[in-house]
Amino acid sequence: MLTRREALTAGAALLATTLPSPLLAASRPRRGERVSVHDGRVRLCDGRWLSYREYGQNTDGPPVFYFHGTPGSRLELGLCDIETCAMGTRVFAIDRPGLGRSSYDCNRRITDWPNDVEQLAAALGYADTPFGIIGLSGGAPYAAACAYKIPHRLTHVAIVSGHAPMGACGTCPGNQDDMIELIDRRPRLGKLAFELIGHRLDRKPDKLIQKISKKWSAEDRKLILCNQKHYRQLIANLRESTRCGPAGLIKDIRLLAGCWGFCVSDIAGVPVSIWQGGCDPIVTSSMGQYFQRQIADSELIIDSHAGHVTMFKWHAQEILSRFMG
Repeated sequence: MLTRREALTAGAALLATTLPSPLLAASRPRRGERVSVHDGRVRLCDGRWLSYREYGQNTDGPPVFYFHGTPGSRLELGLCDIETCAMGTRVFAIDRPGLGRSSYDCNRRITDWPNDVEQLAAALGYADTPFGIIGLSGGAPYAAACAYKIPHRLTHVAIVSGHAPMGACGTCPGNQDDMIELIDRRPRLGKLAFELIGHRLDRKPDKLIQKISKKWSAEDRKLILCNQKHYRQLIANLRESTRCGPAGLIKDIRLLAGCWGFCVSDIAGVPVSIWQGGCDPIVTSSMGQYFQRQIADSELIIDSHAGHVTMFKWHAQEILSRFMG
């Protein structure tokens, strides 16, 4: 029989995959700069709600849709407010179904996501306007699905610290892949684990963060643990990812671990850049190399000193510049 300690250990270990969550924290604006964010949601044709947070609100800037990691939410992109304002892009960070404020969908597939994104784009006034995509960590499958299904709608796709399909040929597993597969096999374990995590976030967040940060790179720990604003944002983002319970997060993990529903090698017709940290223990360099091998004419950028989340932080302006052409 599973004990509470075992469930908590499983959940805390999985949170160490975390993906972009700790990195994408609110950053203090420089003097004279205004950072503007706006929360919204749209009703999809099947009646579900899709929630988003808009960063920058430059109505003349090129639209970009940001897909968060696992776990994560629209709150993740806070670190990019300054870069978004400086670059002039208009970035919409979207809560996937069952995470944040978006409606849960027990039957969703990764290949359903491009249709949700197109409906959101139309509601925001971009029905006939091409847009860009950033997929970070666990958001990579969803970025790849858009590149596969709607390349004609896209200006550029950036996959940052992106997790490849589990067990993909030529890839080395990350330090939490075993735990992802365990929760895929035993979703009830995952549900209990994340319920316990929620209680720990409310009561003893410091002990929990100390535990999960042991699996991060040294640069990622420095970025988060030495900055109170980033630290608080991590906790808020983790809470938001299970705002309505753990079901949406469990579904997200199982979709990442399972068959994506398409072949990455079939992506064509849209420019793709792949951004990978050389010191990333969660998404190994081999996964970035996998995407580069599979996607024809794609570009791979490896920073040998970057970790899982510092890759995005250190290269945010360069990544955003790909959408300005």
